[in-house]
Amino acid sequence: MKQVIAVLIWTLLFVSLGIYSENKIYDFTNKFKYEIELIQKNIEDDKVAIDIKDWSKSWHKEKEIWYKIVDHEYFDDICLSLNILEQSIKYNDKLAALEQIETIKMHLNNILESEKCDLNHIF
Repeated sequence: MKQVIAVLIWTLLFVSLGIYSENKIYDFTNKFKYEIELIQKNIEDDKVAIDIKDWSKSWHKEKEIWYKIVDHEYFDDICLSLNILEQSIKYNDKLAALEQIETIKMHLNNILESEKCDLNHIF
């Protein structure tokens, strides 16, 4: 009986940590997606300012928490796109900047999708 209770406790702990991490990843990706959409709007309106530098600093700071837990391939891809985006903004290449923003948004969606707890990711 003690073993059954121990297994149930570990199972509940495992499931609750999975749900907690999924919620935190959802908050993390939505925060950065919202901010990158504001930067996209500024680029479209030709109002590029220091927003991308602030976003970049915030991204590099907060990604370190998730980098160790989540598949880091998407994080590396976002960093690459971010470097290209910063150079595109520096040289006033609006088309390349918007392309990299879409790439970043796609990778943020991939992070969220890859960590979902549903049957499609189990089987």
